[in-house]
Amino acid sequence: MNAETLWHRYAKIWSSDAAMRESELQDCLAQDATYCDPGNALSGRAALSDLMGGFQSQVPGGRFEILQVIDHHDRSLARWALLNGDGVTLQLGASFATHDDKGRLKSINGFFPLAPAEAS
Repeated sequence: MNAETLWHRYAKIWSSDAAMRESELQDCLAQDATYCDPGNALSGRAALSDLMGGFQSQVPGGRFEILQVIDHHDRSLARWALLNGDGVTLQLGASFATHDDKGRLKSINGFFPLAPAEAS
């Protein structure tokens, strides 16, 4: 799958139930995937699934919308918006990833310095 399709699929996983997360994470993430953002650094699909479950508890109805994907040489950058259940933008950010030889996300690094009011 191409990088844009992969990022859109990955973004949906953050709002999926636990059973769906597990199968989607297997398809979208390398076996030895890592994830790092300003508040987290973890390894493995199970740890990321747990983080996603916590996200759902903290932001009920929250979802990520992919705004742009740029990719080259097994690397990609996705710009995204975090929306609440009413569709209001809570945060803007970007995630950078390397990909494994099957095209799956291998090392995901999230950056989210700007709240919507600060981005104007």
